[in-house]
Amino acid sequence: MGSSLAMQPPVIPVDRFSRRRQILLRQLPLSAAVLLVVVIATVYYPHIFQNRTFLVGLAMHTVLLLACAAIPWERLPGRAALLIPLLDLIAVGFTQVGGAEIVAGLGLLAAFPVVWIAASGIHLAITIGMSFLGSLAMVWAPVILRRDDQVIDYVQPILLPLILAALAAFVGVMVSELRKQRDFAQAAQQALRHNAERGKQRERLLNTVFETVPVGLLAVDRDGHDVLMNARQRVNHSVAAPEGNADPNEAELLIFDVDRENSLPVAVRPVRRAIDGETFEDVQIWLGAGRAQRAFAVAAKPMTDDDGDFDGTVVSFTDITELQLALTAKDDFLSSVSHEFRTPLTSIIGYLEIALQPSEQLSTDMERYLQVARRNALRLERLVEDLLAISAGKFRIKPIEFDLGALLAQSVASVSPRAQAVRVAVTNRAPTELTVYADPVRIGQTVDNLLDNAVKYNRPGGTVKVDAAVQDGQLTLSVTDTGIGIEDDEVAQVFDRFFRSPAVRISTVTGVGLGLLITRSIVQEHGGTISVASALGIGSTFTVCIPMSRGGHSTPPTPASP
Repeated sequence: MGSSLAMQPPVIPVDRFSRRRQILLRQLPLSAAVLLVVVIATVYYPHIFQNRTFLVGLAMHTVLLLACAAIPWERLPGRAALLIPLLDLIAVGFTQVGGAEIVAGLGLLAAFPVVWIAASGIHLAITIGMSFLGSLAMVWAPVILRRDDQVIDYVQPILLPLILAALAAFVGVMVSELRKQRDFAQAAQQALRHNAERGKQRERLLNTVFETVPVGLLAVDRDGHDVLMNARQRVNHSVAAPEGNADPNEAELLIFDVDRENSLPVAVRPVRRAIDGETFEDVQIWLGAGRAQRAFAVAAKPMTDDDGDFDGTVVSFTDITELQLALTAKDDFLSSVSHEFRTPLTSIIGYLEIALQPSEQLSTDMERYLQVARRNALRLERLVEDLLAISAGKFRIKPIEFDLGALLAQSVASVSPRAQAVRVAVTNRAPTELTVYADPVRIGQTVDNLLDNAVKYNRPGGTVKVDAAVQDGQLTLSVTDTGIGIEDDEVAQVFDRFFRSPAVRISTVTGVGLGLLITRSIVQEHGGTISVASALGIGSTFTVCIPMSRGGHSTPPTPASP
């Protein structure tokens, strides 16, 4: 991309000479040959100048040469100049007849005008005809001027016109091919100039894009040598360079893992992996040290040649420092708030338990109210603990055998008052008895979260349906609603921390975007999966699949994604 094309040689136009000069230059070879004949004849055969026919031929040559130089050919039709080589043939005929007995081979001078005619670019048949008739006139004109000739005198000289016509055909074909090659070469040269200009434009465009994008870009060849590096990547490279080392090698660069402390071994560094032909994206690293340290998401895609072999790679470095710092600050804030919530919640739950102790002064209604307050306080306490556990990566489950059917019935009964208040019908289609092996508290939390969302994001007159079954050693639990649905491009984000769609954020529906994150974490800790199918304006279905083998839960759990 950084190289420039070689400068093209100047193109000399075909018609660089004037028309008169062109014709004069075409006549000069014959005139020079005739002059040579005159010189030889003057030295060795001076008596030839006593031959009137020879002198007529010389006079015609002289007149024709002067005509080429004097006539304004630019004002005449383009084919008018062909009269000169035709008259040249007659002049050669007089020269040959007049000097044939003394200087042999003068008829070969006819080759000059024949070549001129053949090279004029007219149709090949016309070229052959003009050459044959012109050369025939060349040999017959002197015979006609002699009045004592016989018929045989007209037949014998026909061989030379035939030879000259064949020469004209040969030269015409060659000239035609040369013209075609010239036209093709000119067209190819024009196309080359056009493509070269387009290539330069694209090169300038790519250079501009390459230097403008807010991402560090590095191109490496198959041998691991840097080919291209944009300005942003040069800055990134300087960040990773140790102090006092302006040009470090790969092993000397300050490249750290996500913990910002452990230096990455050279073999697993992104550029090294890219040179080895790997394709990857969103590999997070930290460059530099101290307060200048920056976080990057690195991606690589290899290039291949025409045979499909590795031919280099392109590596991109996206600066995500601000995002990482924001996430860290958010996690710290969440952890701090959660810790602050825990102390007053513990106090509230404690006093509620004291208030719920058996007493004659506690009415039935008051006891029910206090039980509701205690249940919600415990739920809030569990939410705080879950947030702390997720932030610390210590979310764990305690699976046992329990009746999922009874748990679902209890969850549906709990959500029914809220559903009835917004005119949403909740239907439990799961079996009344369904023994599963899982953590009942966490599964209950999962069901509560899904039912709460199904009612919250529904519409008056809508429905919510709960289904559950165990088949082939796997529990399948689904909650289907006829609510507002989810945009296609937002489906993949519904399980992200604090995610709430724009349509929900501007509505009166409350929430902080943590319920589905916790739900997914619970399902993942059970070794299962959760998925969502949704259509905007129609509704959504959340499906949980959990393996029921007792050994399944013993595998190391996957930490919840932040």
